[in-house]
Amino acid sequence: MAKKSAERESQKVVDRLVTAALRAHHAGHLEEAKRLYLQALEKDVGHAQSLYGLGVIAYQAGAYETAARMLQRAVAASSAVAVYRAALGAVLHAGGKLYEALAEYQHALTLEPGDETTHFRLGNLLVDQGKPQEARAAYEKALALRSNYAEAHNNLAVVLREEGKLEEAIFHCKQALALKPEYAEAHTNMGNILADQGRADEAIVHHRRAITLNPNAVDAHINLGHVLRGQGNYEDARISLLQALTLRPDSAQALNNLGSVFEDEGTLDEASVHFRRAIALLPNYVEAHNNLGNVLRKQAQYTEAMRSYDQALALRPGYVEALWNRSLLELLLGNYPEGWRDYEIRYRRTINRPREFPEPLWRGDPLGGARILLHSEQGLGDTLQFLRYVPMVQVAGGTVLLSVPPGLHRLAAPLLLASDLAVTGECLPPFELQCPLMSLPLAFQTTVHSIPAVVPYLTIPDDALRRAENFQWPSEGLRVGLVWSGNPQHANDRFRSMRPETLATLLSLDNIHFFSLQVDVSAELLDNLPACVTDLRPFITDMADTAALVSHLDLLITVDTAMAHLAGALAKPTWLLLSFAPDWRWLTDREDSPWYPTMRLFRQPQFGDWQSVMQRVQVELSTLAEKNRA
Repeated sequence: MAKKSAERESQKVVDRLVTAALRAHHAGHLEEAKRLYLQALEKDVGHAQSLYGLGVIAYQAGAYETAARMLQRAVAASSAVAVYRAALGAVLHAGGKLYEALAEYQHALTLEPGDETTHFRLGNLLVDQGKPQEARAAYEKALALRSNYAEAHNNLAVVLREEGKLEEAIFHCKQALALKPEYAEAHTNMGNILADQGRADEAIVHHRRAITLNPNAVDAHINLGHVLRGQGNYEDARISLLQALTLRPDSAQALNNLGSVFEDEGTLDEASVHFRRAIALLPNYVEAHNNLGNVLRKQAQYTEAMRSYDQALALRPGYVEALWNRSLLELLLGNYPEGWRDYEIRYRRTINRPREFPEPLWRGDPLGGARILLHSEQGLGDTLQFLRYVPMVQVAGGTVLLSVPPGLHRLAAPLLLASDLAVTGECLPPFELQCPLMSLPLAFQTTVHSIPAVVPYLTIPDDALRRAENFQWPSEGLRVGLVWSGNPQHANDRFRSMRPETLATLLSLDNIHFFSLQVDVSAELLDNLPACVTDLRPFITDMADTAALVSHLDLLITVDTAMAHLAGALAKPTWLLLSFAPDWRWLTDREDSPWYPTMRLFRQPQFGDWQSVMQRVQVELSTLAEKNRA
């Protein structure tokens, strides 16, 4: 009896100690709670609740190994208590022991299937294991048990975003923010989703709100910088990313994104430094290897660029962007067999993908009279360049149905019967095979030496020619067309285009009449052209009209735009002004183009140096004008 009485008294002491410890723990007095838990363990070395409390305190302090030992003892003492196993799972997860953590979560849910917190934590673990669909199911279960679980709504939105289900992701982000309006992570997540949808201004509002709520949130600064960069606001993007690096100097992501800002601005050496720093911190950073390759390509360090792309692909085989960029480099270097093969990766990109049809893709097999749809993709220049293949498909035995943008309809019509020409987006008659125009070089196994370069391969419609003849063309002196800027939406336009004043040195030359064929700039800019430049814009409604006007010129001087391809396709003498990092189709280190026999290439000697290009063009144009006058 005395022994049992002593045991009861000891248990009462333990209970009082644990009650006091729980009170101190809940109040945040962790040292006091720890002392009381330890006193309880002196009385009862296997007291599960005290072991659990000590494990939680160690977890809160980041001492994961100590926490795991305490919680494992708690589980050993009371193996049927779900909360002990769930807590052990959380500690093992935090310590990077994912498989052991998974087993504890699953065991906890076997004991307590209705614990929404454990379902939520299981979802987080499954995300870290790269199992988004299973994670989604876990978050959905947590929400089924507690619909007002803001964190579960937010994390489910993250998974849905990764799956491309953006509208569903936005719904759950809104739910999270309705429940917790000052939930910084949900604002960051909403900003990311809106940015994916192209709603940059709204995204910026949420990212800035996240930073206001948590100024030390590194990811929010990084994400804000990413969106600002996408808007071309490089100064503010740089400020945001530098702030992220102030908070976390070893953030490889911030370094990578800052490198991209410098690349967009044309500061390639700075970009290279930041990409290399990101890789030094995180050698397996696939995106940084790919981005470094892009910078090296722009710096004409082609061997090193190829090595960077190959490294990215070694780390992540099948990485679409590295395959795409490597294909562009292969084409730039004239490695056409490999380049055309890898160029097909564009079907797997999110931008610039060809339209897809249920009909089989033609790969160059005998056609035998089959009706084949050839359809345009990407820009007008690409379509103009590859229309040269249409007669080859006809010779190969195909009945061609051609789909092109409205602006090319009249110019493309002479290539085939009008009934077989469609405008992009129109309903199409039946066909048996299909091929995007830019896959035709692969189908015909085109090499640099087998490019179909017989020009002209386009015929100007009679009505367009008659309209152009009505213009009062000067009877003496050189007629020179000018194009200084391309489509401003083009990713590389700020480097391939120039300001009109860059051409000013040419305008003072004698015996030359200049004509602007510029359409993709503001009317105000064109209205302010010097008097010696005639604006042909009022005479242009489509590419057929433009072609007719070009036919009356002696020479076209243009940057890399659709106009260069039009003039080349018409066999018009063309001087193409190229940036130091040119598009793949102009190859490297040559002044001619195997695509266009009447074209001369004037390349920047170094990145951004248009002045040297214009000095050379001025000398050449002056010589040409003198010969013409003589």
